[in-house]
Amino acid sequence: MKRTSIVRRPLAVLALLVVAAMALALVACGGEGDEGDGATTGGDTPKQGGSLNLAYLTEPSSLDPAIAYNVIDWQIEYEVFDSFLRYAPKPGVEGTTLIPALAAEVPSVENGGISEDGLVYTFHLKEGIKFQPPVDREVTAADFKYSFERMMGEPRAPGTSFYMGVVGAEEFMAGEADEITGYKVVDDYTVEITLEAPDLSFLHALTMEFCSVIPEEWVEKWGKEINRHPLGTGRYVFDHWTPGQEIVLTKNPNYWEEGKPYLDELRFVLSFNPSTALLKLQQAEVDILGDGLPPSDIARLQNDPEWKDYVHSQPLIAISYLFLNDAMPPFDNPKVREAIAWAVDRDNLVKLQGGQAQALYQFYPPGMPGHVEGKEYYGYDPEQAKQLLAEAGYPDGFKTMLYTDNVDPNPKLMQSVQADLKVIGIEAELKTMGNNAYYNQQSTPETLTMGSFGWWMDFPDPSDWILPLFSKASAVPGGMNSSFWWSMELEDAYAAAQNMTDPEARIEAFSAMQDIIAADTAYAPLYSLIQTTMCSQNVGGFYLHPVYQFNPSNYWRL
Repeated sequence: MKRTSIVRRPLAVLALLVVAAMALALVACGGEGDEGDGATTGGDTPKQGGSLNLAYLTEPSSLDPAIAYNVIDWQIEYEVFDSFLRYAPKPGVEGTTLIPALAAEVPSVENGGISEDGLVYTFHLKEGIKFQPPVDREVTAADFKYSFERMMGEPRAPGTSFYMGVVGAEEFMAGEADEITGYKVVDDYTVEITLEAPDLSFLHALTMEFCSVIPEEWVEKWGKEINRHPLGTGRYVFDHWTPGQEIVLTKNPNYWEEGKPYLDELRFVLSFNPSTALLKLQQAEVDILGDGLPPSDIARLQNDPEWKDYVHSQPLIAISYLFLNDAMPPFDNPKVREAIAWAVDRDNLVKLQGGQAQALYQFYPPGMPGHVEGKEYYGYDPEQAKQLLAEAGYPDGFKTMLYTDNVDPNPKLMQSVQADLKVIGIEAELKTMGNNAYYNQQSTPETLTMGSFGWWMDFPDPSDWILPLFSKASAVPGGMNSSFWWSMELEDAYAAAQNMTDPEARIEAFSAMQDIIAADTAYAPLYSLIQTTMCSQNVGGFYLHPVYQFNPSNYWRL
């Protein structure tokens, strides 16, 4: 998953660190792009009406904002839901700026929205904002409190750990209180949130889809089926979901931002693998490649006079890795995990992706505060890997399973990993699963031994790496800690860093946490990603967003 230069200066420092790695120019389709609100400088101006088709291989696991935590889930939810804040609709560094959504302003110490001690956040809502049809009523502060407590009380919600610092959250989660006392409705248009301790990442966390506002009466109407009937305040209204075929959104007649969105309809067309989606795009049947260009086609299209202006790239603050299940032998042995980390030829994985990745030997990807340029905890050394296996008590290796999903190029990449493991004596049978089935299985203890997984930032702060991927809170069914590894030393270091108010010292503390993780090889980092995709010749205002990736509310039909 992802997320800022804002009024509050410490977070502005984080934003500058985040975008240091964003060196690729991002331009609009059909002309030279400026970095304005999706506009181009090539003579095109925004146009109203029309429809765009975004192609994906997989479909969402859910569209319930309390539960959904997958890339395509959020891509659709960005358009249906809103919360207090969002990120500016701009490419590059400007796209990491927090701006108001349903809040009247971004809270800061200077404007009185954040207390001097950093514990109390006050949000003033814009008045007159309505939920989408057929609810058609004004949003109030009580709706935000309901939505937040609904999410925190949902047993399947994967994001609750981000908000446990709110006063009263722990008691509420334990069933010892009927409400979260630190989340207060001051009046119809004012929400006050009190934290147990200062947290420089808190505004980031509030941008996540988990904090989207949803009407209570709509949830009660649909019950368990709410995951197929999303309704919020966003730019588009959910129309229908035909499994395996499409999800259609239509323009919200109640949307509050004048002139937006430009398009009348968004169609997420499903079950197209990247190669088929590319063919459909060149035939004008698809407008945006949600899963990106097939690696084998990138160089050709970047040099094709007809199509090169429609190919777009940006570095992603994201990582692909091998989870190594600490709850299942022999992966409960740290030397086995370390051996695997030394066995994988990451450069070959980069080649198999047409260079659209960067080999990674530490746990933070480039662009994430805490990443240390040139830092390497591992390398490619099969002999050292064999020695580590012998020290672990497996001089002749062992047999196991290696899992991945069916989204290209993952099967091919894991075949390369399978071959690398065989060199050191590990016979790993490769099993490929459907994306949603795999997504569910990897978060269930003692089911999958090891496999491929990826993490895209929710927001640009290292707490978004440590908490979901390495904490005890996330090493549970439904969590994102697929290795089910955690360390009390890391828990203590994380808690201390989160309480820091000096942004530079805090980032240094998060950087040092990599030493704790590497000492036990919680997982085997493989590579960080470069996103390369394509839009059709019918899209105006296209750009890649550093947080949302795609931002179709700001595109138009030519």
